Amino acid sequence: MSIVAGMVRGNLTLLQATAITDRWGTAHYGRLSGLLAAPAHTAAALAPFAGAALAVPLGGYGPLFFLLAAVSVAAALIAPWTATDAVRPIRTTAPDHN
Repeated sequence: MSIVAGMVRGNLTLLQATAITDRWGTAHYGRLSGLLAAPAHTAAALAPFAGAALAVPLGGYGPLFFLLAAVSVAAALIAPWTATDAVRPIRTTAPDHN
């Protein structure tokens, strides 16, 4: 199981790097990468506390996992409507500086 978890984490690292350039282009990659990573790292740091705090009022970890699955499905369903027009086409020729 730990091998699968490592493979998933490695793929997510590559996905994050390509998702930024695919969605917003290569300009300001560092700033955009930081803006994308900050909420994810904050959520990962707070998740153990939040999970334990929410499990009690929800009646256990089963309902909590169901809630998390529902939120994940909702996020996946609205993701197509978050596209922007900021993606720049790849140049196949050198720019003309005349």
